[in-house]
This record gives sequence, C-alpha cells and structure tokens, in this order.
Amino acid sequence: MMSTTERACDVRRDVLRHVGSKWSALVLTMLEAGPLRYSVIRRSCRITPRMLSLTLTELRRDGLVERDSAPGEPAQHVYALTGAGRSLVAHLTALISWSDQHQSHILDSRRRFGPAAGATPPR
Repeated sequence: MMSTTERACDVRRDVLRHVGSKWSALVLTMLEAGPLRYSVIRRSCRITPRMLSLTLTELRRDGLVERDSAPGEPAQHVYALTGAGRSLVAHLTALISWSDQHQSHILDSRRRFGPAAGATPPR
C-alpha cells in the first residue's frame, strides 16, 4: 500500500511530465488567448494530428483543458483552459519570461561547458 507521500510524488511526477512536454506548454500558452478549434491549434503549432490528440487528451485528463463540440458535420471541437489551466499558464508564462531574460547566460554557460552528453559534434 502506497503512503500519502508516495502517492503525492507519483501525481506530481505524472503532471510535471505532461505539463513539461514541449507540446503541452505550447498548447496551454496558445489557449491563454481564448478557446481554439483543433484545426487552428494544429496549424499554429505545426504538430502532427496524433501528437496533438495525445497532448489534448492528457491535458483534459489532468483537468487543465476542456473540450466543447460545436454542431455540424464534421463536428468541430473547441478547446479552452479550465480554471486550473489558467492558473498553470500564469506560472508557465513566468517561466518563459525567466527563460527569455536569462537566455544569453544559459547559452554562454552551455558553450563553456561543452556539448551535451550524447550530442553529435557539429560538422
């Protein structure tokens, strides 16, 4: 039987894995401006349909995004942030801002440190 701490760590790790993926962060910040149709998100992100579907499913599963279906043939799905999603986007925006402010420092450090483990040297 899992302890409360172990269960909390599992949930945190799982949510951070989803939210920390490049596609989730991108979709969440796109939805900050308001609800968007699936096709608009896909074209804007240049993401494959399969990856977008997986990303949106996980974000909906975590309660960060909700889907509404507009009538019509074919059905059009519109995605929007939930209250929890809006709360998270505020933190993602702060992280993106921090990254922008420290970009030159990070790039300088990476150059001084050398290539990442397993990186192929430039030709």
